[in-house]
Amino acid sequence: MQEEYFDIVDESDNITGEKKLRSIVHSSGDWHRSVHIYFYRFQNKAIEFLIHLRAKTKDLYPNRWDTKLGGHLKVGETWNKAAKREINEEIGLKVKIKNLSEGEKVKNTKSLLNREINKIYYYNFDRNINDLKFDDGEVQEVKWMAVSDIKNGIKNHSDKWAPSIEEFIRVSDFLISEQNKFNSDILLELKCLK
Repeated sequence: MQEEYFDIVDESDNITGEKKLRSIVHSSGDWHRSVHIYFYRFQNKAIEFLIHLRAKTKDLYPNRWDTKLGGHLKVGETWNKAAKREINEEIGLKVKIKNLSEGEKVKNTKSLLNREINKIYYYNFDRNINDLKFDDGEVQEVKWMAVSDIKNGIKNHSDKWAPSIEEFIRVSDFLISEQNKFNSDILLELKCLK
């Protein structure tokens, strides 16, 4: 498989015009872009995330549980196009960008060598897990897990998880606040109808 090139960005996410191979970017600490997509559902009035066990062959966090899908942007690729491509490549699902909720851009500074600007997306997945396909060899297993169970898992067994507890709290808190806003809007509408 041919190694891919990434656009290099500065710390403020401005494209510098440089393009480098993935292996060089990850060994030299250049800023680059990636997308993170969180699949979630509402189950018994609580949020669950679709988590997956990363392949043993992954260069980053092999054989660990992860709460997000995603990957790097290719040279010249937009955030939205990368999100759609990554979902299709990793789990065989074609989605329309209008069905993804956009989150924030976040700087990943966990490592001096893997410095990324991450654009976050959320997808409310209400279909059966059996509808997903794992043909690219990046995912070993998937399952639904409640927010509290994920938090406990990361706190007690961080060596078995890809995300940090801070990263997961940020995304789960975002979804919880969105759910609360949605529920408040519905209550307000119901009051107006009376």
